[in-house]
Amino acid sequence: MGIRTGLTVLICCCCAGLAACTAAPHKGLNETVTRPAVGRPPAPASEAAALASEAFTPYADLGASASDGLAPGDTYAALHAACMGDAGYPQFVSSTPFSVRANRGMGFPQPFGPWGYIAVPLAEQYGFNPPDTGGPDEYTGPPSPAVSMPAGAQAATGKCFNIVQAFNNAQFATSTAGIETMNNVISDDVVNDPDLTRAQQAWSACMARNGYAATQPNTIWRQYLITLAPGSGNPVSSPQPPAIPDRAQIAAAVTDANCTLSTDLGGIYFAIQASYERQFVTANQQALNAAVREFKANYAKELSSLPALLRTTSPALNNLPHGPGRPHHSGKHSRRPSPARAPVTGL
Repeated sequence: MGIRTGLTVLICCCCAGLAACTAAPHKGLNETVTRPAVGRPPAPASEAAALASEAFTPYADLGASASDGLAPGDTYAALHAACMGDAGYPQFVSSTPFSVRANRGMGFPQPFGPWGYIAVPLAEQYGFNPPDTGGPDEYTGPPSPAVSMPAGAQAATGKCFNIVQAFNNAQFATSTAGIETMNNVISDDVVNDPDLTRAQQAWSACMARNGYAATQPNTIWRQYLITLAPGSGNPVSSPQPPAIPDRAQIAAAVTDANCTLSTDLGGIYFAIQASYERQFVTANQQALNAAVREFKANYAKELSSLPALLRTTSPALNNLPHGPGRPHHSGKHSRRPSPARAPVTGL
């Protein structure tokens, strides 16, 4: 849910008072929701605290978190470990990985995004480069070629990476496809909510009063973390963000955090998100339960198939996994919400 769309540029096709955006609903998904009246709720202590209390988080983390409460331990990281064990090289599971994730999950915490910058102390210390503070179990890919290991272990690593990649991509087309769709649909409702629009406008006005004109809460960090891929014009995460942010970055992050507090952007954002999540999970519980059952069955089948897959899979690395996953502040798999569409009723 692009509610869990961390630092993706959120696209809104129509945002207007009580007017509803409509389009064809997704097959099998109950998309009718009532726009919540959230007022000025207290800001969450952190994004992690907000996500932990939200109804969709366990489903968003399916396959990425070892403690999602739905399929505990059935993660891409655990699948990789099992594969290396079956190949006879369990000692190389923790070797230095590529900095690419198969599926990071959508429920892991980061302190800033469309909700502003929540944690003032983090902003004061780290700017827009806060350290990871835990989150979903993750599979990070095969070890770097620079890591010394026997030829057999190198071949097993390549095979296991390809096996996990194929399983990851297959789930986004099967068991978790409906969860991905729901994520995007909830995202649309959140980013099109008039209360959020007003809160973001108030945040922008606060930033402008403090010398940061024409800024948006979900893009201000870019000038501090993002470089351009040569010749592409597309923003990509800097491979080596500065370990110690400069004064300009610290100042921008602290101003962001203070404006987030004064406008209650974080509180409003996560209250809106929580309401839409509750509505969607309640209305689509049967479909979600079915998705979890399918994922668990697919995972169990994959585990039992590892010996055969190790015999037939090439050790040559395929393209890196492309499962959507929730974006991370260092720019892993970004999600673009689909255009707004469902009937929204109520005030």
